[in-house]
Parts: sequence; structure tokens; C-alpha cells
Amino acid sequence: MAKKNTSNLVSAILYILVGVLLIVFKSATLGWAMTIAGAIFIISGVIDLIKKNWMGGAVSLIIGIAILVLGWLATAIVLLVLGLLIAVKGLVALIEEFRRKKLSVFGILFAILTIVVGLMLAFGNALDILILICGIFLIVDGVLGLISAITKK
Repeated sequence: MAKKNTSNLVSAILYILVGVLLIVFKSATLGWAMTIAGAIFIISGVIDLIKKNWMGGAVSLIIGIAILVLGWLATAIVLLVLGLLIAVKGLVALIEEFRRKKLSVFGILFAILTIVVGLMLAFGNALDILILICGIFLIVDGVLGLISAITKK
């Protein structure tokens, strides 16, 4: 039981540390993660090639290089497309809301909020905001796990 408690304690502390890193460094942590992932794939590919696993090594190298070279470009494209799709959905919802006989204030506000979130995701700093929220959740989760691990006997 002590081993599981220690494992829970370590996990909780790691959650808190990762949460703090996300809050402090925001989207830079995503860059670090992509760089680390790319390096791991490249190292794995080189090891596979040394072991004469040509196919696995080549695939790992290609994935690693793609992550390092195209990581941020792919992220930017995905955020742009996703943001625009969310904004269009909000616009359609807003138009539909104004076509109704009985207007709903919440329906209008939700549609406008959807448009704003979509545009922020596509053109703004929504990535930093999302990472900040994830960091807060990780810290809360870590603190709750820490309390749970400390209070269990």
C-alpha cells in the first residue's frame, strides 16, 4: 500500500509541476514538448537503423523530422481551420436565432461567444488561454491528489 501511496504522491507533484510550467511558459511548453517528441523519434530511428530495422528506423526518423520541422506550422493550420469552423458555426447559430419568432437571450449570447472563441482560436492567443486553463486544471488535480495521497494511510 505504501508503494501505491508513493506513486500517487509523485504523480500529484508532477501534475502540479507541469501545471505550473504550463501557466508560466504557456505555449512555449508546447514547443518544448514537440522538440522533445521529435528528438525521441529521431533517436529511436537512429537506434533502429543501427539494429538494421530499416523500415522502423526510417519511419521514426521521418516522424521525428516532421515534428521538428512542421510542428508549429501544423499547429497553426489546425488552429486556423478549427477556429474558422467554430466561428462559422456561431454565425449560423446567430442567424438561426434571429429567424426564430421568440428570441432567446442565452441563444444569442452563446452564438456570439462561439464566434468570438472561434476567431480567438483562429487569429488570437486562444492557444495560450487554453494552455493556461489546462495548467490550472493540472494544478488543482495535483493538489487534490496530493491531499488524497497524504491523508490515506
